[in-house]
Amino acid sequence: LLLRDLARYPGVYVYISHTWSLSKQSYPWADTHGMVEEVYQTFGPQRIMWGTDWPVCLSLAEYSQPLTVVRDEMKFIAPEDLEWMMGKTVLKLWNFGEK
Repeated sequence: LLLRDLARYPGVYVYISHTWSLSKQSYPWADTHGMVEEVYQTFGPQRIMWGTDWPVCLSLAEYSQPLTVVRDEMKFIAPEDLEWMMGKTVLKLWNFGEK
């Protein structure tokens, strides 16, 4: 079963992090952007959560890089979709006291 096969189930969400560890290239890890784009196109931003993987990322990346790579380098992600991936999806799934 592949990740994209799970997209047919509306209750399945994807947490994306650690992309730097999959890359064979230095920042901005361009060889991982296609994988992220496939997940983005398959699941949509309202079913994706983005994480920096701190503090693990500090072994191969600066803390800001996992954030700036998605915000500044992955041009295929629309700004309004980025808002979902960077926080709105989490708020939709878990109640943090907001009404």
